[in-house]
Amino acid sequence: MRVQRQCVMDADRETVWKLVSDPGCYPEFMASLERWETLTDGAAGLGARYTVHWKVGSVPIGGTVEVVEFDAPRELSWIGLTGVSQRGRFRLRETDDGRTKVTFRLAYESAGNLLGIIADRVAARQVGRTMSATLNNLRQMVEG
Repeated sequence: MRVQRQCVMDADRETVWKLVSDPGCYPEFMASLERWETLTDGAAGLGARYTVHWKVGSVPIGGTVEVVEFDAPRELSWIGLTGVSQRGRFRLRETDDGRTKVTFRLAYESAGNLLGIIADRVAARQVGRTMSATLNNLRQMVEG
């Protein structure tokens, strides 16, 4: 299942990137985030690993993720190494008027054949709402 949300923020791309590229800020703007732990030493960036759990409905979903793309100030993406199969991405693009268009994508796949597909479809609405709330929280931090 692939879910995408986007919005335009009244800030330049570098300002938005400072928050998106700093995993220490994720608990402040990621909606429904229940657990966030850094597993690797050193600065955030390519190869950094985290334990992440989001609450979807009444269930915490997640696992270990690794940053696989870190292209300042444009793209940050991760893949799931354990837990639910997932791939996430923040994409930042400058608009003609100097603002920043932020796209948040999440692709995930639950284990199991038919039951996994059904669970993914049922969860998609909740995941979409969580992603929208995440972008709204990020916008408030950037613009506020």
